[in-house]
This record gives sequence, C-alpha cells and structure tokens, in this order.
Amino acid sequence: MRPLRMAVLVLMLMAACAPRAAPAPAAQPRAPASGGEIMAPSAGGAPAAQPPQPLKEGAAARDRVAATPMPPGVNPPGLVPNPATRMIIKNAEMRLIVSHVDEALTRIEGLVADLGGYILNSRTWFQEGEKYAALTFAVPSERFEEALGRLRRIALRVADENTSGQDVSQEYVDLEARLANLEAAAARLREFLQQAKSVEEALEVEARLRELEGEIAQVKGRMNFLKGRSAYSLITVTLEPMRPTPTPTPTPTPVVWNPGQTFREATEVLGIIMRALVDLSIWVLVLGGPFVLPAALLTFAVYRLRNRHPPKAG
Repeated sequence: MRPLRMAVLVLMLMAACAPRAAPAPAAQPRAPASGGEIMAPSAGGAPAAQPPQPLKEGAAARDRVAATPMPPGVNPPGLVPNPATRMIIKNAEMRLIVSHVDEALTRIEGLVADLGGYILNSRTWFQEGEKYAALTFAVPSERFEEALGRLRRIALRVADENTSGQDVSQEYVDLEARLANLEAAAARLREFLQQAKSVEEALEVEARLRELEGEIAQVKGRMNFLKGRSAYSLITVTLEPMRPTPTPTPTPTPVVWNPGQTFREATEVLGIIMRALVDLSIWVLVLGGPFVLPAALLTFAVYRLRNRHPPKAG
C-alpha cells in the first residue's frame, strides 16, 4: 500500500476512535501506524518523514486548558459545565380549570409574548356544548418557573401538572471533543489532498474527506439542537371550563303498608268531612233562614188550599 493511502487510513482510524459517549480519562499522544512515521510524498517523489501530531482530546486537552485562564462562564473542551451553565432541557404539561376558555387563551398569549417566547401550536374544540383549548409554546429556560407560576394564577384550579428535565451537558461536551477530533483529521486530509500526485490518490483522499465532513455536519447539527432545546423550554397547557357540580338526587324511602295507619288517616278525613258538612248546614240555616222559611210556609199554605177544594167531576 502506498504511503499516502496508509496515512489516510491512519487518520480515518483515529477519527473513528473519537469519544462518542464519555471522554477518555487519560489521552496520550497517538503513535503513527505502521510502526514508524506517517509518510507523505515529497517534491522529488521520495517519501519524506512527517512528525506525528497528537489530536486534541481527553486529558491532554484538559492539561493545556488548565494552564490557560478561561473567562467566566466558558466550559473548556472535555470538561463538564459547572452547575451555573449546565444545559437542561425542560418540559411541562398542565391541565387548568378556568371560568372562561377564550379569556384564558388571550391571557396566555399575552403571557408568552411578555416572557419573550413563541407559540408552536394551538387548537380549540367543543365537547358536550362546552369549549376546550390546548396550546404548546416555548419560553426562555431562565423564565420557565416564572411562566408556570403565572399560569397557575390564571386558573381557578390546577387539575394536573407534570414537569420534567433532561441534563444534556455531558452529551454536549462529548460532541465538542468528537468535533475537535474530526476537524483535526479533516485538516490533515486536506493537506494530503494538496500533496497528491495522481488522480487516484486525490479521489481516494477526497472521498475520505467527504465522509469526515458529513460526520462533522451531523455533530454540529446535534450540538445546535441541544443548544436550542436547552435555551427554550416547552410548556403544553390544556384549558377546561368550570362545570357545575351536579346535585345528588336523594334516594326515595320505601313505603311500608300499615293498615292501622291507613284506618287512622281515613278516620281523620271522615271527621274533617263531617265537620265541614255540619258547618255548611249551620251557615245555610243562619244565612238562609230569613228567606227560606217564609217561602216554605207560603208554599205549604197554597198547597193546603188547593187540596181542600178538589175540582168536581163532569
């Protein structure tokens, strides 16, 4: 195998060995493969020795950083961020009982704008004649707790609340170390590409370089995603109207048959009817006596007179 191909393979092997989960506890300068030096073609065609350059990762990077003062809030490569600058992805879900759904929606939209956030999605629907709503929005992570407190004050009652957080600080540090390793390997490949003396060697180096650049793009994309998600927290809110509590219907008392009670009730009713009839008779006699008695006597007298002298036959 030609020296240039050997150097390319060594660089690819070193890039593949970059830390993907946790940084290596102690990284030593890597020795070149093939038991000696990495050879690259010289101007005269004869291979020239290139001194090996160790990759910046692990304990070697930490030792160099320790000797250089760092500004406050900056995390050196390979070190986990301090608690004040940790990257936490926060999420929350809340179910709020409100008096008016439309009014609560307006207040939440104003709250999001006031906190410097943005609404991702929102929807409303009707159920059993009542309006419901749900919306998801993002707010700056440093104002996450403030947003939850203001949402609680909007609701009449918090029916359900669930918050969660994911610490991605270690993953971000690992990505930083891997990115540094990949970029160092890509820089060496670009040097070899400039020194290639044949089309075949140039194509081979360029293919390996494209692979490394694809991995670098993936790592950078993941790092940007973690930055964005840790900078803004997601909150999902469901709004439900306050519904009146139904009044419980009393259970009817079963009726037990009691003949004695029925007889007593019938006797009481009969007594009431008899008293009413007697009272009515007294009222008739008292009020109608001056008019009914003379009329009755007159009628009786006329009747007697007509019967005393019956009409004679033919």
